[in-house]
Amino acid sequence: MTSSTEDKAFQRLSAFANAAALDHRQWHWFLRELSEVAGGIRVHLLVHDSDKNTALGHMDHGYDPVFVDSFDAYYGKRNAWAPAYVQAPLGRATRGGDLVPDEALEQTEFYNDWVRPQEDIIGRGFSVLERSNSRLTLVGGNIRRKDRDRLEQPFVSLLQRLSPLLQNALAISRVLGDMSIENKILREGMEPEITALFALDRQCRIHYANRQGQRMIDRGDTVQQDLNSRLRFRDTSALAALARSVQDHYQPEITIGLPFFARTSDRTQFLCRTIPVGETDGHLPWLAASGTPAAGFVLLLMSPVSPGQVHFRKEARTD
Repeated sequence: MTSSTEDKAFQRLSAFANAAALDHRQWHWFLRELSEVAGGIRVHLLVHDSDKNTALGHMDHGYDPVFVDSFDAYYGKRNAWAPAYVQAPLGRATRGGDLVPDEALEQTEFYNDWVRPQEDIIGRGFSVLERSNSRLTLVGGNIRRKDRDRLEQPFVSLLQRLSPLLQNALAISRVLGDMSIENKILREGMEPEITALFALDRQCRIHYANRQGQRMIDRGDTVQQDLNSRLRFRDTSALAALARSVQDHYQPEITIGLPFFARTSDRTQFLCRTIPVGETDGHLPWLAASGTPAAGFVLLLMSPVSPGQVHFRKEARTD
């Protein structure tokens, strides 16, 4: 590739990255272009929870859908490259083999049952773009062993050049998403400063928590995360109500979920509401799993209430 051709390719990638900051759908086109520019390799954006060792969201191009499904269902928690994500410097493109030697990788179930059957895509480059608490977002790609000498280092160099642009795009996207979420809380008649919010998928895995929600997780007296990143109430009645409410939102005939209450260990009460996320709700501050549309998520809103409010609401429901 000539210098002029490389510059034009980089300009196209930059344009897609800038567009993706304002419209998540553009990430698909960015990844498609990245794959083509890098020689037809498999590429992805990935959100990984290092504490739970699980992938929370990803967009990809070039992977066989069967292997994408098996990654989501099983191999994501056995990703032998995952320890390198924590070690890698922020914003610095890295070869996978520099942090996880081939000899060690080749001994794993992940390599033998997931990497090798895909034309032995052992070649790897990635760049960690952001870290927040235990979660990180990275861009990366996989390269067939037979193409590794030819494509891996140029791909890593391209990622290094792109990383600042991608970090900026993600930062803008998150700011716009946080604003959209605050507006969503206001439209529901709740106060953003005291309302905890969680974005949940169908399995109740937490894909996003606002500042109040993260504080609640850290305290652990009302809600917790299990080993699969799923939200769990300590109040068993609230846990059952959440499960019913989330599943209700996936039924076409149900458009609104009933509110419920959750109690903490000190008997503080929270009013809980679940609302679906629609395609018209604006920007999202999280990356959807496998490119799942916004409609694949439910928002859980939790606002503290006084005992008098709880009593009044219970009476109102019985009238």
